[in-house]
Amino acid sequence: MSDLSDSFAAPFRHPAWLRRVLVGAALEGLPVLLVLPTLVGLLGHGHRRLPHPSLALLPLAVLVALAARFLVLGYLRRVALDALEGGSAGLPPWDRPAEDLVEGLKLWLVAMALWLPAVAVTAGLALLVMSLSNTAMAWLPVILVGPPAALATILYLPAGLLSAIAGRNAAHAFDVDRVAAAIGRNLGPYLLAFLIAIAAEIVAQFGLLLCCVGILATRFAAHCVGVYAFATAYRGAAPAASPAATPACATTAP
Repeated sequence: MSDLSDSFAAPFRHPAWLRRVLVGAALEGLPVLLVLPTLVGLLGHGHRRLPHPSLALLPLAVLVALAARFLVLGYLRRVALDALEGGSAGLPPWDRPAEDLVEGLKLWLVAMALWLPAVAVTAGLALLVMSLSNTAMAWLPVILVGPPAALATILYLPAGLLSAIAGRNAAHAFDVDRVAAAIGRNLGPYLLAFLIAIAAEIVAQFGLLLCCVGILATRFAAHCVGVYAFATAYRGAAPAASPAATPACATTAP
């Protein structure tokens, strides 16, 4: 329990924590800055075509925005690894951009795949109801099945991603028995990690008081707090390593 409560302080232990948080905030804000001009152009031109330069730069803007997102996810993966290994040095440096980009892309794909069952079941039932009755009834499975499926995915997602990170194997995220067992072994701390993550996100909203853009820094710091909380809870759920075999020479009777 004390380890989980320490999640609020863990990201800020390193003397350079502010600089590292600001780098993460800049990367998280970059997609918004890239997409915002295009949205303004769409609103300003109505149904008319966007100016040629905007259309030409749109694919590049999307690629840069996705790369920024993958870098952040890859960095948060290293934050999780530090917590899983019991590290207490604070946020790691931004010194592995290539690794963060690749690993962030993997985590993003895994997260999208974990959402697929909930989306597919809800959409499939909606189509089935439409085919058997009428279009007006398509909302029924969306209301009755969608929220529980989304909630189940949200509960599974952190443990699934951490299983992949801890095992350094994306396939571990889809091992439902393994992930469910990890959640069940430490259900209380795992649910508490959700409360800590939510509390951190609520506190992060005060970043709006810092010229509005301050929320980018406070939200990134909140993400780090949440990652530390979930990784700490998952570390407590991990099965204990089996003790090493006693060397034969050490068991020799005096």
